[in-house]
Amino acid sequence: MTGAGLSEQDVKRLLVDRSPQARIETMSKVVADFESGRFAAKEEDLVRQILQRLAIDAEMAVREAVAWQIYNSPLLNDDLAQRLAHDVAEVAFPILRHASALSDDFLVGIVQQRDSKKQVAIAARDEVSAGVSDAIVDTGNVTAIERLVRNPGADLTEPTLQKTLDRFGGIDAISESMAGRVDLPIAVIEKLIHYVSEEIRDELAARHDLPVGVLGGLVEHGREAATLLLLKPLSGRFRDAELFVKHLHANNRLSPSLLLRVLCSGDVDMFVAGIAVRCNLSVANARLLVFDEGQLGMRAAFERSKIPTALLPPFRAALAVVREMGYRDDEGHRPDFQKKAVARVFNDCGSSGDKDIEELLLQLFDHKTDVRLKDVVPATASGSQKQ
Repeated sequence: MTGAGLSEQDVKRLLVDRSPQARIETMSKVVADFESGRFAAKEEDLVRQILQRLAIDAEMAVREAVAWQIYNSPLLNDDLAQRLAHDVAEVAFPILRHASALSDDFLVGIVQQRDSKKQVAIAARDEVSAGVSDAIVDTGNVTAIERLVRNPGADLTEPTLQKTLDRFGGIDAISESMAGRVDLPIAVIEKLIHYVSEEIRDELAARHDLPVGVLGGLVEHGREAATLLLLKPLSGRFRDAELFVKHLHANNRLSPSLLLRVLCSGDVDMFVAGIAVRCNLSVANARLLVFDEGQLGMRAAFERSKIPTALLPPFRAALAVVREMGYRDDEGHRPDFQKKAVARVFNDCGSSGDKDIEELLLQLFDHKTDVRLKDVVPATASGSQKQ
């Protein structure tokens, strides 16, 4: 039907057939007719009015069809682009992924709305400016960041690359994607070498003409210098972990996202205390549930503490690293634990497709938490309080 012209039959069908498919097919004809020059210039406003109406259609399938029809069409003006881009991710995707006439400020605003699928669409654009790239890295959305780093059209400045490695270098998908980029600054290569396999190191050395001796020196220097300061531990700031988490719970701050952050930062005892408080159990009993090697202990703890059991996978991934390392909150092994725990969580759960888990992982690196915690820290819990 596309390109055959909008006939009287089509008009009648619209009047009697209220199905989404009828509107989609008619809209496709209107767009095709316009782009083939079948409409006079004076009729362009009428075409735009039709699209404006369909862009706010109650049926998502209709709005999605509009977006895919006009993302590269001259019919896409600023008003339509912004309306569609602010719609749900399925409708917004073709506009955010393909439409060229979107300003950097507008794209940054969309990125900051924390819709993970929209962030991925923007990260995959043919051209992504340095400012938009930096905003995507700041989201903590690992799927979007991996897509951005893999995108040759993304402008990634050295500070943005360094920040990406500092926060996410332990995640294979990101470090390996970064290794595939051309023209990496030597300081970034120095840090990147610490995270990738020997095979990828050799590829980096060959691509950037690094002598073997220099490569060896970079590896050793990277091992000494590269630390994963992703998550600031809380345990050293409070004498009594249980008192602290009780206070957070009383102020509705002992959230699943904070508990995951505490666990991945290496504050395992504080994590256990948090589970104990939310479950109204003794710390000893909570520890038995947390470290139950079967599937029942943590599930029971989540059910009792009213944490959705759908969020179990990232917690289990981090606890698996605790067991494998025999980690016991010791400062000497904390950076290594953080790197392994965060990598395991994102490698196992980062592409789950579960919206609640995606949101939980986005909040893992939310440094605003530190600011919010200051408002509820009890004076008697502070490590700086005099004995």
